[in-house]
Amino acid sequence: MIKKIAALSCVLLLTCSLSAFAHGEITQSTPAADSNVLSAPKEVSIEFDGKLQTIGNAVVNLITVTDNQGQVISSPTSVVEGNKISTKLQLTDITGLVSVHYRIVSEDGHPVEGDYSFTVGQTPVATSANGEEAAEAEAGISEESGSNLLVNGVGLLILIGIVFVIVRRIKK
Repeated sequence: MIKKIAALSCVLLLTCSLSAFAHGEITQSTPAADSNVLSAPKEVSIEFDGKLQTIGNAVVNLITVTDNQGQVISSPTSVVEGNKISTKLQLTDITGLVSVHYRIVSEDGHPVEGDYSFTVGQTPVATSANGEEAAEAEAGISEESGSNLLVNGVGLLILIGIVFVIVRRIKK
C-alpha cells in the first residue's frame, strides 16, 4: 500500500507543473530578444507574466539600454503599466548590438534581474515561431531556470515526506 501511494505521489508531482513558484518571467519584449531590426526603436518595452509592483515613488523597476560600446542610450526613468515596463531611447542613430538590462519586482514580491540583446542595422530575417521553438528544442534550451528546478526539487522532497508520514500514521 505504501509503495502504491508513494508511486502515485511521484507520478502526480512529475506530471503537474509547479510554476506557482516561478518569479516574473518575460512574456514579450519589443524589440524581441536576439532580433535584428533595421533602425533603432524609439522605445524598448518588456511584458511579464504578472503585474509589476510599485512602491510609491521608489525606483524598484528599471530598464537600462546600452549600445555596443556600453554607453547608456535610454532614459533614466522607466514607465510601469500593469505587467509592462518601458523606457524611451534618447539616442536612436545607432547600429550594432544593443543590450537591455532590466530589474523588476514581480507581484510575488521578489526582485528579478536579467539581460537580453538585439541588433540594429542588419536586415531582419523572417522566422516562424514554430521554427524558433524547434531550434530551441534541438539545442536543448529550456525556459525552466536552475533556481526554479531547485525549488521544484525541494517541493517534491517535502511532498514525498508528507505522504510518507501520513502513510506511516495510517498504518499504525
